[in-house]
Amino acid sequence: MEPKEISLTLKTGENLFAWYVNPTVTPRAVICLTHGWGEHSLRYKEWAERFVSEEYAFITWDHYGHGQSEGKRGHIPSYDVFMEEIKLAIDKATQLFPGMPIVLYGHSMGGNIAINFALRENNPIDLLIATSPWIELANEPSKFMGALVRILNRIAPGLQITAPLNADGICHVKEVVERYKTDPLNHGKITPRLLTCISNAGKYAVQNIAKLRKPFLLLHGDADPVTSYSASKELLKSCSTCSFIPFKDMYHELHNEHIKSEVFNVIKQWLTGNLDDLK
Repeated sequence: MEPKEISLTLKTGENLFAWYVNPTVTPRAVICLTHGWGEHSLRYKEWAERFVSEEYAFITWDHYGHGQSEGKRGHIPSYDVFMEEIKLAIDKATQLFPGMPIVLYGHSMGGNIAINFALRENNPIDLLIATSPWIELANEPSKFMGALVRILNRIAPGLQITAPLNADGICHVKEVVERYKTDPLNHGKITPRLLTCISNAGKYAVQNIAKLRKPFLLLHGDADPVTSYSASKELLKSCSTCSFIPFKDMYHELHNEHIKSEVFNVIKQWLTGNLDDLK
């Protein structure tokens, strides 16, 4: 199954690398996936194949400043660019697969973005999925570092900083970790503007999650050393539409853990039930 490459163009003229795959039959729905910080969309090719095998179309893209997309590495001019990216992806999905339900699925930073899109935008998504969302980091910066980032966001928002992500914490599968470390399309850069945008959006999600009306599946490993499992549980407290599934002893990338088939089956069953309710 080879992805069909497409390009999404921002209002500023910068191009985003994107691709999609689709089953040989009319799809049940379209999965629009928004990936995490520092990585890129082609890391989800095998995950996409699982959805296609269950008759779902799958579309994804590299964020601004990530992967094969244009833009300064690890930077974002404003959070609105992420919202624009999703609008472009959904518009493309609607063109390619008219009339099909739209499932917005975000992982890590992408989970933050997907949740905020569902809360902020008047949009056509039908279902929302987030895995290990970056609402807070598992180890939040100290008060001093937080204050420094806020100052830098004002005076040097595009300053690239090497972020201390320990790749060993993404999952327990050594081969996946080694591929992550040697993947030339991954980067460890982040700017004060991007960090501030995601942090503020995480707070917004917690404060406004009660307004969410879309069916929402939230998955998180309770041993995640990257993003906060406790912050995901906070979302659950106020969200009447949320189905929260914890995974004991699992790390950050549930879709790459040795239990990934179990994770996929949870998603598949939730999709089936909720898509039936849409009919």
